[in-house]
Amino acid sequence: MQLVTAAEMQKIDNYTIETIGISQNVLIERAALSVIDVIGAGHYNLEHILVLAGLGNNGADGTAIARLLYTQGFNVSLQFVGNLSKAKDSVQKQLNIIENYGLVRAEKSDFNEATLIIDAIFGVGLNNTLPEGLQKMIKAANHIEKTVIAVDVPTGIDATTGEVRGAALKAHTTVTFGYNKVGLTQGTGSHLAGTVIVKDIGLCLPPDIIFSNESTK
Repeated sequence: MQLVTAAEMQKIDNYTIETIGISQNVLIERAALSVIDVIGAGHYNLEHILVLAGLGNNGADGTAIARLLYTQGFNVSLQFVGNLSKAKDSVQKQLNIIENYGLVRAEKSDFNEATLIIDAIFGVGLNNTLPEGLQKMIKAANHIEKTVIAVDVPTGIDATTGEVRGAALKAHTTVTFGYNKVGLTQGTGSHLAGTVIVKDIGLCLPPDIIFSNESTK
């Protein structure tokens, strides 16, 4: 299986959007639908689904996932991690959509009440140590051992090295997009990612990327 680093994945994303012409909104919707497919195909307790969304593109994916679950009639809570005023445009657009659907975001959530957690806080874009407050939240979530599905990469895992950036949310399943990430196959990342499922969402490979990392997984 072909593997990519975080930098290579960013290049693939940009090429698909800017050169091929597939809009970011289309990719977000495809990513969200692919996670919904995994949820539907699995044996998860869907009594109360908690979606934790960040302020970047991973959070936009999470917001779209929450909307799709909500429109299918599931009991879903959407909680943003961080100051929404600093969110990317992709998140703001998805937030406007869920508000039009009537999904009210949660200001605070009780992890103990959730039967399934969707981790969409940080994806491949993480390049620094997580803030201390987020580290505490992640450690609390890990302590109660809830089932977690990570969107693209578990929060706190470096997508290139597999190292933990302060703390990392332990996933039962990771749904990653386009190509598997090097950091999900080595180091601590390989242990915390759980079962990794690669989903095709229509990303296009730039001609100047030559794969140097491959996995037999």
